[in-house]
Amino acid sequence: MDSRPITNMANTINSKDLFARIKWLEQELNYRCSDEYSEELKALKVFVENVEAVASASTYEPGSELVRDSYMEEYKAMEEPSRGNARFSPVDFNGVSYWLRH
Repeated sequence: MDSRPITNMANTINSKDLFARIKWLEQELNYRCSDEYSEELKALKVFVENVEAVASASTYEPGSELVRDSYMEEYKAMEEPSRGNARFSPVDFNGVSYWLRH
């Protein structure tokens, strides 16, 4: 099963996808050396550390949304009215700001 790369160009990132990609990269690197995979894995692990620094166990559950700063207005406009009171915390992903949805 091939996994899609996760970069800081994505408008939204789901934490389930983030963890799945890290696991996939780790497995792939067990079988072959790839500078591209190694660099992506390093960046994703730093991103996860940054997310964990602002999240609590109750807010950072698998499936949490991370929204790119430049996409935030559009994201909030598309939210369901019942989910409109969500809180967000800023997280850095390789120089790009994302917002962790609580």
